Amino acid sequence: MRKFVFTTILTSIFGFMLLSCNDESVDINSVNQQTILVYMPWSGTASDNGLYNNFLENLDSIESAIIARKGLAKTRLLVFLSQSASTSKLFEILYDKNQCSRQEIKTYSGTDYTTPEGIATIISDAKNTAEALNYALLVGCHGSGWTFKGDWKDYPYGIAKRHQVRQNGPQADFERTRFFGSVGDLRYATDIESLAEGIRLSGVHMQYILFDDCYMANAEVAYELRQVTNFLIASTSEVMVKGMPYADMWKSLNSQTPDYKSAVDAFYKFYSNYRTPCGTISAIDCRQMDALASVMKQINEHYTFDEAFLVSLQVLDGFNENLFFDMGDYVSKLCTDPYLYEKFTAQLAKTVVSKAATENIYSYIYHNPIYISVETFSGITISDPSRNVVALRGKEHTSWWKATH
Repeated sequence: MRKFVFTTILTSIFGFMLLSCNDESVDINSVNQQTILVYMPWSGTASDNGLYNNFLENLDSIESAIIARKGLAKTRLLVFLSQSASTSKLFEILYDKNQCSRQEIKTYSGTDYTTPEGIATIISDAKNTAEALNYALLVGCHGSGWTFKGDWKDYPYGIAKRHQVRQNGPQADFERTRFFGSVGDLRYATDIESLAEGIRLSGVHMQYILFDDCYMANAEVAYELRQVTNFLIASTSEVMVKGMPYADMWKSLNSQTPDYKSAVDAFYKFYSNYRTPCGTISAIDCRQMDALASVMKQINEHYTFDEAFLVSLQVLDGFNENLFFDMGDYVSKLCTDPYLYEKFTAQLAKTVVSKAATENIYSYIYHNPIYISVETFSGITISDPSRNVVALRGKEHTSWWKATH
């Protein structure tokens, strides 16, 4: 994402090639600098459209930001949107004369968008349509972090009825989130490993990946994506159904040198003043994840977590048996060596480049919403201490666990 040296060198080489291969000089500023792919796969079930209407609102929000800025600033914007469980389209959003239009590129059938090969095809189609110096990916869907879809044997399906809009009663004003549905139907769910492999197969390296999904700012996710993206922008907790405030964040994202702090600040400002003033967001430098894993391996070689501290750990989810714990708080209770702990905190500061959290976070997983006080916030979660059955089934199979234990 912000790998400025790489971008500058690539731009210089690309410009030299253009000048060398043509008699006439080419203005490098006229070359497509950035292509952003908004990826919105099916988020519902065979009978429920999930977040589809919210995705349309998100796209309207992005278009309003484009119009406000009077264009795309040397960027091309492509959208993959599933209109049903088995029908999807790739189209480009264009700007001209103070309005946006949508130009269809390709129609897809089936559910290949859940497979590495299908994801690679979509990204390759976007690249072939709008080749650029830099690429970014905005993922809109439901999310349950690093967890493997096949490990959810006791998924809280009861949430489905509760998420239906109620016309009367005390719960009518409760806020929905983007948690439900992530593995509500395994035919439409995607493991984070499949996403990483799909990007790798496409041959595209992302400047950043933004997850407009719940629970994606995990050490496990950032580590899995470290070879296919420079930065990860995501929430440690649940994201309101409204999603990212794109009208406010777009200026920071639509740039060859994205301003992550400004994007984080825009999210925080919006949700601090939202009707349910709750939200967390982080910008994580995935290029630092190998170094963070190295420090964690040293710590794990010397220390074992005392489960007596489990009840006092900062939790950032609303599960009955917590899955996602604040990583900084966890390591502060795990590691008692001052030198090693200082080494960890220094590396963590290099890894999480910007973060923000409201005083409370909101979760609506079960029958009633809850609020969780945020006493400490490092901007990234970890599931190492989790006793949730899904974590017990899957965490030792993650690349993160294998690298740190």
